[in-house]
Amino acid sequence: MQQLHNSDPLLIVEKLTLKASGSSTSKTILRDVGIDLRRGEILGLIGESGAGKSSLGYAVLGLLAPGIERSAGSIVFDGEHIEAMTEQSRAGIRGRRIAAIFQDHGASLDPLMTVGAQIAETVRAVGTKVSRRQARQRAIELMARVGIPQPEARYGHHPHQFSGGQRQRLVIAIALAGSPQIIVADEPTSALDATVQKQVLALLRSLVDETGVSIMLVTHDMGVIADITDRVVVMRQGRVVEQGETASILDAPADPYTRTLLAAVPRLRLSMSPALDGSMACAEPPYEAVLRVHNVSKTFAGHSLSWFTSGHRRPALSDVTISLQRCAITGVVGESGSGKSTLGRIIAGLETASDGILDLMGQRFDIGQSGRRSGLLGEIQMIFQDPSASLNPRMSVSDTLHEAVRFGARGGTNDRLSVLTMMDRLGLARSLLAHFPHQLSGGQKQRVCIARALLTRPAIIVADEPTSALDVSVQAEIVTLLKETVAEQHVSMLFISHDLALVQALCQSIYVLKDGVVEDQGDPGFIFSRSQNPYTRSLIEARPARFTH
Repeated sequence: MQQLHNSDPLLIVEKLTLKASGSSTSKTILRDVGIDLRRGEILGLIGESGAGKSSLGYAVLGLLAPGIERSAGSIVFDGEHIEAMTEQSRAGIRGRRIAAIFQDHGASLDPLMTVGAQIAETVRAVGTKVSRRQARQRAIELMARVGIPQPEARYGHHPHQFSGGQRQRLVIAIALAGSPQIIVADEPTSALDATVQKQVLALLRSLVDETGVSIMLVTHDMGVIADITDRVVVMRQGRVVEQGETASILDAPADPYTRTLLAAVPRLRLSMSPALDGSMACAEPPYEAVLRVHNVSKTFAGHSLSWFTSGHRRPALSDVTISLQRCAITGVVGESGSGKSTLGRIIAGLETASDGILDLMGQRFDIGQSGRRSGLLGEIQMIFQDPSASLNPRMSVSDTLHEAVRFGARGGTNDRLSVLTMMDRLGLARSLLAHFPHQLSGGQKQRVCIARALLTRPAIIVADEPTSALDVSVQAEIVTLLKETVAEQHVSMLFISHDLALVQALCQSIYVLKDGVVEDQGDPGFIFSRSQNPYTRSLIEARPARFTH
């Protein structure tokens, strides 16, 4: 590793204060923030939602949202005050000398353009007098540099023909197009499974070591911080509460808030006591399986390379059989493209299967034909990964929850009382009923989604990555809430996640999927302590060692 980060700072943020002006009030987003980024280092920014991490990153990029203005302080890049530059000069820096990697690779790539054309377009935009042939060649080189196999052959492919991890690599290639000195990476791995995340982090580390680029990494994932960063800045409510070398912060945090964040990180236990080995969520004897899914197969008919190997179509799911017990949480884990979400969507009735049978409490449904599944309405509900996309932006919290009560009513239900009781149970202030989704935090929105699912009084809840977009403290609260919900309402839950520590903490049985097939299964004690399946072991070994014991 090059020790470039011992040199003078490349970026200095001095007493930066940002304010958002509303119709009648002004809200402080950042207050007196001071940090520096050295050449050839990775600086991590951590903190809860609303801490100001992303706002600081966007301020460095010069991409502040409308209504947010700098009221004090300065940003000095390579000896120049950015605020003193003309707009043309600032635009000349952005993309060329300071680049960005955003969290949502899907939104960062144009679905109608080939990936090669998008990279080449960026190369020409940030370069001077670059011909189309030169831009194409540079794009192919960048695709190879970030680990895209057969880059010349895949130059003409579209984003949907790449896996999630590959799409994030392509976003990194676009960021590298201008040979930047700084990359601002905002949650670049939060939606990736552990093995792909490890690959992307290794790529970023190698880029820093080989090219000397500096990275400002915004994340809520402490494992990412432990794996890749040289120094850490801890933020809370727009202020810097602590900063220093990564090892020092993680081993001996000085601020109570940092200690609270670290305490909330789920730890993966590789040795489990019998008391923790697959115990039921309820303090009752195990019930018979409430749901059985028999020999489910699914093959998509499109031309996505995610489902093709060497020109031959590969099924998303192949003869998958699982069962869910009442009053228990069943986990499904696996890499991106393993079929986890497809399985969950088939169970929830949002996808049809190519083949298979679903048995719900003795009643059989042909899940190959959606029109014959009306008996499932109200019995199975889904909690999605992105609460913002799951809520109707034009409906208030009150309207959303009352609609759920009416949908799941079994007669004699008091709508208002049911909603108020659920708000209290989930720790949501009743005043939020009048709010709309954009007025809620990420944790509040996810609680509303959970409330909506529960108010329909389902027999089964399918939770697809419900905590991956949340910071660790809110994530811990949601995990506790899900466990209490299953115990109190005696429902079954299918919990889909790429976070093994969360699955271990929540689930009584676990299925490991690989390439659409059940590769391994068992209780947590077996999966994490005794299974010798090579694929299961590879998933466990991809977990950051600092948070594994």
